[in-house]
Amino acid sequence: MAKRTYKQNCALAQASDVIGERWSLLLIRDLLVGPRRFGELQQSLRGIGANLLAARLRDLEATGIVERPTSRELRQHYRLTAAGRALEATVLPLIRWGLTYGPKNRKGYYHQDDWDLLALKSLFDSKLAGDLSVCVQFKTESFVGWVAIDGQDISIGLGEAGSVDVVVNGTIKELFFMPLIDELVESGSAVKLRRFRSSFSLPQRQEHAAA
Repeated sequence: MAKRTYKQNCALAQASDVIGERWSLLLIRDLLVGPRRFGELQQSLRGIGANLLAARLRDLEATGIVERPTSRELRQHYRLTAAGRALEATVLPLIRWGLTYGPKNRKGYYHQDDWDLLALKSLFDSKLAGDLSVCVQFKTESFVGWVAIDGQDISIGLGEAGSVDVVVNGTIKELFFMPLIDELVESGSAVKLRRFRSSFSLPQRQEHAAA
């Protein structure tokens, strides 16, 4: 089947030709967190068939958004190219919009804790962070990831970070919705963890007709 196109000489339409297919933007979301194997992507994108996932990855490779490294250690992984990583500037505002205006959590909807890494990045406020420098490691049975703040910059990743200031025995959601966060500290400074939590501008949800 030929790839659909709007056939419009408009930058927005042409961008939509590339990333507007169903699942494509969610593939980019997952790869913005870090390189993934095919099976990891399929697990994250519940409901997508293997053939459709392979087709979407081929499309994104053909347009220069996704690549497979040639190194032996990573060659089974997919990752974003520079053009793909540039889409972060589009994805983060969409996440903020969804957190502010999107429908509330719906019963039966699937959620992965690693998606919250990108959500945190979308809510980071460098003015609130000030001169804070901290790396927070999150560890549960099903989720291991980290967030590092260095003044004006924030970075995220899966797995274990090399140098960690605070280890949290819990998820990102638990950190932001539990009143007593000191109980989540497995090691490190609870004071730094509180400053870390204060470095994000949490949205005030706005209701709308579709909520």
